[in-house]
Amino acid sequence: MPPPLIRIVFLLLVLIPAEAGSRDAPTIWDSRCEECHGDPAKFSSKYLWNIEGQLQGRHHIDNLDLFMRNHYIPEHEIEAIRNMLLKQANSPLRFEAECGGCHGDANEFVGNSIWVRGSEITGLESGMDISEFLPTHQELTPEDVAFYRKLFARIVGKSVP
Repeated sequence: MPPPLIRIVFLLLVLIPAEAGSRDAPTIWDSRCEECHGDPAKFSSKYLWNIEGQLQGRHHIDNLDLFMRNHYIPEHEIEAIRNMLLKQANSPLRFEAECGGCHGDANEFVGNSIWVRGSEITGLESGMDISEFLPTHQELTPEDVAFYRKLFARIVGKSVP
């Protein structure tokens, strides 16, 4: 029979990952991310994008899982965190739900109607900066305007303040 210490170490190695893997995403977030990043919904809607079902951020745009691995999230918890953040991230789906009836697909709309250069985002038809135009359009709030500015810039691959 193995010595007691070996049995204890073996049990810890077997049981701890199983327990950690069974935690839900909000619990993982609260224990690993909340102190620096705050509420996951606010964080996601401000810094992350759901682009065609892919979670993207400012860091490691093409591989956010790599960023999370290098940012203190263990491998067995990445999928839960990614799925939670994906549901709460900025998304062209919001554009399609709120604006698609008149403007169609977000990517096509931006490609045909929006000009982004540096921090300038201009409507091609109106010639106005969208920060000035959008508040006059469909009673959009300042939060809506900020969301759409970021979404439009994100679609063309730019980052705006």
